[in-house]
Amino acid sequence: MVLILAQAPSLVATAKAAIAELGGRPPLVLGSEAEVLRAVVTSLTGFSHLILEDGDLPIDQSLIDAVAEASPAAVILLLTPEAALSEDGAFLRGLLGGTRLMAHDAMRASRNSNRLQAGLQGNSLLLRYQPIIHVRTRRLVMVEALARWRSEPVALTPVNFIPAMEQMGLSRPLAAAVTRIAAWDLSRMPGHLPIPVSVNLPAPELDKRDVVSWLGQQLRRSRFPRQRLTIELTETAPVRDLSRMARTLRRLKAAGHGVLLDDLLLDDPRKRLLRLDFAGIKLDRSLVQSLPKSARARNQVHAMAKRGLVMTAEGVSSPALFRTLRFLGVARAQGFLMGRPLPVAALPAWNDRWRSAQGLPSQGLKASK
Repeated sequence: MVLILAQAPSLVATAKAAIAELGGRPPLVLGSEAEVLRAVVTSLTGFSHLILEDGDLPIDQSLIDAVAEASPAAVILLLTPEAALSEDGAFLRGLLGGTRLMAHDAMRASRNSNRLQAGLQGNSLLLRYQPIIHVRTRRLVMVEALARWRSEPVALTPVNFIPAMEQMGLSRPLAAAVTRIAAWDLSRMPGHLPIPVSVNLPAPELDKRDVVSWLGQQLRRSRFPRQRLTIELTETAPVRDLSRMARTLRRLKAAGHGVLLDDLLLDDPRKRLLRLDFAGIKLDRSLVQSLPKSARARNQVHAMAKRGLVMTAEGVSSPALFRTLRFLGVARAQGFLMGRPLPVAALPAWNDRWRSAQGLPSQGLKASK
């Protein structure tokens, strides 16, 4: 199915005609910000093509990015009405039918270190926030900040820029920018919904002596409370010194920051880290997806729950898996079943819809201006 984000009547009509001539299903046409917001909140997905009107649509670009990200295999066509009409519509039919290709100039972020660093200091870095739900109460308890990179026609996902940044030694500038933007975005949310946010940090950066003061510097401008910033220790670099990491966790806890051990696998060699004072553990998507069929996976998760470890399951995609988590004592859930990564502008609408679907009282949350 094709999704059309456009207002120009000629572009919409030409696209509909081309799709009909190719024998395709009638497309979904969205032309207003309210319609696109609804598509983002309801996790509309599964499109083969996304036709974007090349012009100044009165729609927040972050919402357009989120719609595109929900259908990662979709072919994105950025078209003016004139381009769609060219060759009596044969050009557009070729694009939709796969006999013609459209090349976009920026399919990944620049590999130049200076440009990447300048982008971090400018406005190239964008954040999306994925909801994390308490399994028993089904209430929103946290969001995870996930990085994207501004590009045309839509934002790039992490695989297109984060590995390059880590190779260039830009892990700290990246983490600083993510923390700063997340604090600013969440500080603008209504005060009666003080959502904590988690950000990712590799072990070499977490282990530096100035980590507490450095994090504080990123929060200062927005006056974001330290207690609302949680750190996720990523798996990209090993923890070599347990005693030093234990001291780091104590310093961060004293400053108000909880630290989560991210992406724990089945039979993970990092299990020795569970002796340390982490605020919680995030179970890797592969471990979570294996729970329905693997007794060994269920036994390991249940054993961690009996030890009182607060676990967050990643990649939760079905109601049956959600029920399994509750049975095993997993405290929190994150995944497409609850919500995809959202621009901050969509969080209030998502929260209202989620609470309504769960039979929870409305919080009256409204988007911040």
